[in-house]
Amino acid sequence: MTPDISATAAVPSLVDSLQAYVDELPADQQADALHQVFYGFYARVAIIDRTTHELAERAKQDAEELPDLPVPLAEALRDNALFVGQELFASRVRAMSAMGYVSTRLAETLEGSEAPQRPFTLTRAVAFDQAAGRMRTYDLATPGEHPDLPYDPLAYDPRAD
Repeated sequence: MTPDISATAAVPSLVDSLQAYVDELPADQQADALHQVFYGFYARVAIIDRTTHELAERAKQDAEELPDLPVPLAEALRDNALFVGQELFASRVRAMSAMGYVSTRLAETLEGSEAPQRPFTLTRAVAFDQAAGRMRTYDLATPGEHPDLPYDPLAYDPRAD
């Protein structure tokens, strides 16, 4: 069966989708909408981080709880956990790249704006707290509260150290 190339071509890119979304909003609401999209991707990263953490924990537990597991099945479990982990990492990189793009768009939208520097209605975001092993919310008014992921929506660079 040959894949339908036209179906793939019809899927809009993030750039096109975001442009269409922002263009439909009044100018005074665009920065706030981009800010919310940025933290939507941030929540995606948090979910991926939690899932990766839980996958690693579960893989350890499975190895301990199945002492009579045949070697080939134990290897298959490890291989599958590794494969899923690789896919999760790739998804995390894509989400962080999207955050970088949205950050750039947000900064461009606010450049030269007469509106307040941060006209945002979103006040809390979601992050995965690895030390506690759980999702949590944090106040966007306290930068640096979640050190695992820089979250300045106006200057986010996924390539930064």
